[in-house]
Amino acid sequence: MRLVPRILGQSLGLLALSALFAFGVNAARPDGLPLAQAAAKPAPSAVQLTEASGEIALKDAAMLFLSGRAVFLDARSDFEYQLGHIQGAINLPVRNFASEFQDIKPRLAGKDAVIAYCDGAGCPLSHALAKHLREAGVKNVYVLKNGWSLWQAEKLPVAKGVDGAPSSPTTPGAAAPATKAQLAPERTASSPLSKAKAPRLSKAPQMSTATPAKANGQDKLCTDCTN
Repeated sequence: MRLVPRILGQSLGLLALSALFAFGVNAARPDGLPLAQAAAKPAPSAVQLTEASGEIALKDAAMLFLSGRAVFLDARSDFEYQLGHIQGAINLPVRNFASEFQDIKPRLAGKDAVIAYCDGAGCPLSHALAKHLREAGVKNVYVLKNGWSLWQAEKLPVAKGVDGAPSSPTTPGAAAPATKAQLAPERTASSPLSKAKAPRLSKAPQMSTATPAKANGQDKLCTDCTN
């Protein structure tokens, strides 16, 4: 009976030594399986950001948008921005940079990329805005060339109005538009039209069902005669 615990102990010891040996060999090999490394380090991002050209491809900009790692700056005018823009984008026209940048700067912190865009392949506004941003000390600034047109063509999320608000917001406290029922004229019993359509039956002439009868040579009306 004492042989059973002894055999089990030796088997467990052999398994432990085998596992340690396997992990050691895997770690020593250059092509080993990334077991502990994968658990310790997050997977690398599919978007590789570089500052070589200062421009970013649409697919990379879309992936950063979906992961929330980028902030988009619309370099067009306020009017064009309200007609339509990338969802969540901040409007920062180039001509208003000096007066509005300090208010917007806190919203750029903590992002992997700051992406400027405008509309049209030859639009210079996004590049001009990117230049102002770099001169102001902002890092990881990129330009999405012809950004608005490309973004719409791929049916990516867009918005209208100010900061994505509806272009025609309802003013709080404003009266609701009148319905058709409210706009229709009220027809009451005193209305001439109602009188014409609903005459009082009580005033209409009534036909008598009385049958004439003769008594003492005189005609009279009999309403309950049996003969």
